[in-house]
Amino acid sequence: MSVRLFRHTIAVLLCAIVCLTLSSCAPAGRAVGDTQDSEPEVAHIGKIKMDMLIGLIGSTQSSDIDTLALSAFDTAKVNAVYSSTVNASDPDEAARQAVNDMIDRRATIIVLNEADVNGKAATAWNQVLLRARDAGIPVTMLNPISAPDDDTLFAASLTTNDRATDAQPIARVLANIMDDKPHGREITVSTVAAEDLNRP
Repeated sequence: MSVRLFRHTIAVLLCAIVCLTLSSCAPAGRAVGDTQDSEPEVAHIGKIKMDMLIGLIGSTQSSDIDTLALSAFDTAKVNAVYSSTVNASDPDEAARQAVNDMIDRRATIIVLNEADVNGKAATAWNQVLLRARDAGIPVTMLNPISAPDDDTLFAASLTTNDRATDAQPIARVLANIMDDKPHGREITVSTVAAEDLNRP
């Protein structure tokens, strides 16, 4: 092999490696939207809340939280798309398909309500959550039955408690995660306390 051909081959391989590295929108070593106690490395203006699209994947069992969360999003005047999984023949598979659908719809944040992602389908869940991560879409677990073992697959675990004095409005919490604002890993949220996020 000539020196010129060898150099050309190395250049092509290096270019491919760089392209693959840049193709993912996920931050290194942490979940998308998981800034926790530090400001993001790159300062930016947050997304306009009216452009926010919340993808809510409903509980696999009948749950009032789905309805309450949607009502809170409506009060906050943010867009939300809801996928019910209750009547599906395989609710767990329907929930994973709904995550894929939200990725394809370019949701700005995905919320999984009462999901069990460490059960018998943990590998399938990891694959779909990794796809969301690679697309740069933060995922939050709402009242999870079990959250992923891999902390890089979700930005925060949210617990609804409308009576807790320290509970934060759910839409505000999701907007902060979407905008990479500092937040805790476990957050108590309220579906009752709501505000219009698009109000100046």
